[in-house]
Amino acid sequence: MVSHAAKRTGTAHALSLAIAMALALVGTSAHAQDAPIPPEPQGMAPLVEPSYATALIRDVLAAVNHGNWTGNYTVLRDIAAPEFALANDPTRLAGLFTPLREERLDLLQVMVTDPIILDSALSDSGQELRLTGYVPLEPRHVSFDLVLGLEGRRWLLLGISVGAFDPIDP
Repeated sequence: MVSHAAKRTGTAHALSLAIAMALALVGTSAHAQDAPIPPEPQGMAPLVEPSYATALIRDVLAAVNHGNWTGNYTVLRDIAAPEFALANDPTRLAGLFTPLREERLDLLQVMVTDPIILDSALSDSGQELRLTGYVPLEPRHVSFDLVLGLEGRRWLLLGISVGAFDPIDP
């Protein structure tokens, strides 16, 4: 799992627990920032704004959802970065996602519910992006910790952690 120091508020603490129990596939280094993802220097990759970050999260979680329903994680593997694909064959991914699949959590709701992004981090080189947060679903929230690498003009999955946790009363 990618190490990360999170603020220990109620939600962040629950998210940390959910992520700790979730899947951890491939690690990478990214430096945390409190501010939103800054614009890239001119001539570099396009700005990763909140709506685009939401699209990235939804894209990855949709692939996880399809894998959970079919038991086939080939698409998730094939849309990821080459190093992720080499480290994770579809059988390994199926094994790692077994707890989430057995919970029968329908991630389709992720497509219409805005995620809460607790932390976003862009590496100093601008080549790696980390998005950590959760999607407030009922009956259980879905936590995510995604690491993406920039290849050309596309962000490809380098690492993923997904879990479910009960909503926290304020």
